[in-house]
Amino acid sequence: MSTKKLPPHYEKQDNNELHFAVCPACNNPVQIIGLNKRLQHTDRPYAKHYHKSIQGLADFDKEAFESCSLAHPRDDLSKNSRKPACTERERQILTSLQENFDQVAYLFQLYSGIVMTPYLAEEMLKWYVAEQGHLYRGGSLINAPWVFVYLSKAQNLWGRKIKDAELRETLCEKVPTGTINDKDQFVTTGHEKVFFWFAKHKQTKSADNNLKETMQLFVTCDDKDIFKKTITFDYELFQRLMNTPDERRIYKEKFTELAQKYLG
Repeated sequence: MSTKKLPPHYEKQDNNELHFAVCPACNNPVQIIGLNKRLQHTDRPYAKHYHKSIQGLADFDKEAFESCSLAHPRDDLSKNSRKPACTERERQILTSLQENFDQVAYLFQLYSGIVMTPYLAEEMLKWYVAEQGHLYRGGSLINAPWVFVYLSKAQNLWGRKIKDAELRETLCEKVPTGTINDKDQFVTTGHEKVFFWFAKHKQTKSADNNLKETMQLFVTCDDKDIFKKTITFDYELFQRLMNTPDERRIYKEKFTELAQKYLG
């Protein structure tokens, strides 16, 4: 990062040079420590939340700061926890989901091994809106795709295309009449009830002081757990996907129009 020593990213106070940026999770000002001066305890610059507004850059929002996953990672998040009001930060989450919902669908399929169809996407969108998912206390711009999926209700797995080899094998072994047909769909000939959902969203600081977020995918057959998978959020991957040109987005029209209907 280069501030070019120009405001609002740069300020000189007495003999100190201060460099500023914006927190990607809460939109509050952050001070970049060690940008031009080597630190004793680390050879890498790092960001520290700045509890004052920076004119032309960002206003300090105490509520957003206290809910910020980068400042206050939590391992006790509840799906029912919501912020009291919708601010610009939450509106940006909705906009990001709306404009990049094709990539949200791709990430869901990549991490779960379950193909996202327009019908499933619509069911999840309806639930997200009804539950005011954009107000979830553990949500931010950097984890929006995973939180969207995390907040979804349990979904029936019957008839869904399964790409993950381990999940396919488990379904065939653990569901008495379960099989994968020639269209890669999971089907049963009996009356087993097989559902998938997501739970246990956790935020922790890694050994190198970076934020690590995880959640778990569960699959049950007649209310008995038969499959579990830990999913680790990859913020950089989502950033790269958002920057993908429209002409290279295979599912953009199909999914973003659907998101516009519910999130626009």
